[in-house]
Amino acid sequence: MRQKTALFFFLIVTLILGQGVCFAQQVLTEKQTQTLKCAEEKIYAVYNFLNTDKPADQKAFTPSQCGKSKPIPVPAWLEEALPDMAKKKTWQQSSNTGTQSFSEAQMWQRAFGIIHEYLALADGINEGTAYTSQEIKEKFGMLRTRFLITLDIIASEQTFYDSMGGRGRQIIATLELINKEMISVGESFVVSQKQWRNKFRKSITGIAVLSNSIYSTIMMKQWLAVAPVKFKRPNNQTILLVLTMLGTLLVFAAVLMIMNSQNDTVSQAIDKYLQKTSIWVDDYNRQFIKINIKYMVIATVVLFTLFGVMFAMALGGIVGFIVLIMFFAAGLNFGLKMPGFMLKVLKRQRGVKINNQLMDALILLSNSLKSGMDIVQGFEMVSKDLRPPISEEFALVIKNYNLGTPFERALEMMEERVDSRLLSYMVKAIVLQRQVGGNLTKIFERIVENIREESKLEEKLQAMTAQQRIQAIVVGIMPWIMVGVMFVFQPDAMINFYTTPVGVIVLLFCIIWIFIGIKAVNKLGEIKV
Repeated sequence: MRQKTALFFFLIVTLILGQGVCFAQQVLTEKQTQTLKCAEEKIYAVYNFLNTDKPADQKAFTPSQCGKSKPIPVPAWLEEALPDMAKKKTWQQSSNTGTQSFSEAQMWQRAFGIIHEYLALADGINEGTAYTSQEIKEKFGMLRTRFLITLDIIASEQTFYDSMGGRGRQIIATLELINKEMISVGESFVVSQKQWRNKFRKSITGIAVLSNSIYSTIMMKQWLAVAPVKFKRPNNQTILLVLTMLGTLLVFAAVLMIMNSQNDTVSQAIDKYLQKTSIWVDDYNRQFIKINIKYMVIATVVLFTLFGVMFAMALGGIVGFIVLIMFFAAGLNFGLKMPGFMLKVLKRQRGVKINNQLMDALILLSNSLKSGMDIVQGFEMVSKDLRPPISEEFALVIKNYNLGTPFERALEMMEERVDSRLLSYMVKAIVLQRQVGGNLTKIFERIVENIREESKLEEKLQAMTAQQRIQAIVVGIMPWIMVGVMFVFQPDAMINFYTTPVGVIVLLFCIIWIFIGIKAVNKLGEIKV
């Protein structure tokens, strides 16, 4: 019995002592320890450099932990800037004893001093200083809180960004990274015992490396030096660009002259297009979309022209000029047709969304008719209970009906606005029922059943054609991924090739054949019922 009791107390004491010495063994490797000690020494040297009470000859230090034996003096630029930094009062702290002002140099000192304390604490733990886990958390947490307060003050003042000849901006960014590593150090104490050592080691080493980066920034003699501007003679590429732009202006002038000579024909064409744009604007408004047609046309023309300029510069000569004209003409053609194309796409997408909501709308209409409501009241219920876009369409039907439009005509107007075959079935069924009579509830139930069957068939078709659709995507994307990979590994060779006439022709050839391949694969996936 006594032996069991003694063994029990021995285990308790071992667990208690183990909690206290879990940090009493060396955590870092020899190389990481050396990096830590060197960073600790360097950050203290930077802290000492900013001391305005010491003369410059007393601030020199010998980086013995970094493997050097010669003393390093204060950088000349820092010694010149230090008096001005000591005069600038950047922050005031109020306390019971009064208000204390801190200069620019003192705030930098404060930040570097906290980093030095942080590294010194980590060095002490690594050397075998016995602390409990709770004590380590409190010490690191207190230092990080002080550092975060100081960093917030420094980062909130523009003076520190422009401080030290422009080095302040780089140092503040480094301090932000040190703060993130301090957060990672705190997180290392809440992970498992197997993981904390690796996380703690990486975070402390990261702080040491960033501290060395601050020292390197301070020790640089020049920062963001501006090289003298050298004027060079224009090369062949510049001359080619100027000639291309001049030729473009001449072409525009020629086009204007032709338009002036054919003034009547051009005016008629412009009037027809303006009438078409007004129709497009009305159609966009019917789709509940507000858009400016001219911006769409101009953006398309500008985009094609920019591509034409790029290819013209690559090809050069008369060939490049012809390519530029071709791109501009193609952009003008596509730009004039772009509003109609986008309208079809948006109308088709809106029709798909309405198809997905139509079954719920029909069920709601059927239930409202069963409860004694008429079809108009059913439409009002759908417009209030369902989400757009179908609620918008049904609400517009009710609005037109209230303004005096016959209900059948309001339904036909909705059928014209929406590209949906199933919605057309519903509209025709309602119109026929109002003209010749019939059980509209049964008709709605049959339409709902047809929608369900079509949905099942559509899902089956999507599953059967999934391979062909994926192949089309691969055919369209993989060549560009491979070109991107080649650009990453051999950028000079790829740029040199694709800026030559042969490279441009190959690129255009590949684009055309990729488009043909996508169309061919999509055709293989089409199923006609």
